[in-house]
Amino acid sequence: MKSVLPPVLSRSVVILAVGALLGATAFAQAPATPAPGAAPATPAEKLKPLASSDSTYLKNALKSLAYQIQLADAGKALTDLNQARLRDETARDLAAARDALNKIATAHGEKVVTDVTGTDKIDLDRVTKSKQLAKDWAAALAKESKRLDEKTKETEKMTQDAELKTFITNYGPSIRNVFTSSDALDKQLKKSKY
Repeated sequence: MKSVLPPVLSRSVVILAVGALLGATAFAQAPATPAPGAAPATPAEKLKPLASSDSTYLKNALKSLAYQIQLADAGKALTDLNQARLRDETARDLAAARDALNKIATAHGEKVVTDVTGTDKIDLDRVTKSKQLAKDWAAALAKESKRLDEKTKETEKMTQDAELKTFITNYGPSIRNVFTSSDALDKQLKKSKY
């Protein structure tokens, strides 16, 4: 069968047909899939704010944890085995609690300041320079850890936030342990002539 179109025109028809076919398939392709491991593109989720009382607890707890961790660091000169163990456990356990609470704060868009300032800074300096480091250190740690433990128990009963409840379930025992251990040490040191 011989073509009825002139050779130049038949080439043009073939080129147009191929171009139309390729163009149609290019537009009909599915959108590109994301690379493996890449997060799917979703609109940014709105941060769910905490209730006022939960927000207050979060901010105060982070300040208290920062103070107690720095207080533990201030006790580096303690040589008694029990005091050194309490110091090390306090720093380790409360740093983990602080990190978990920071994640909750970030997830809820809370702005928190964790620097030790004001009277806490003055107390920290006083304890660091104390001639009776063990007694002053134990007393300061017992006082602050008691306050945090009480606020944590209070918040546990009142909070509606699931993440905060989980935090208290996971880290409440560590907070309580720092209080009971430092309180026992404080009472022991007050009785002794140490």
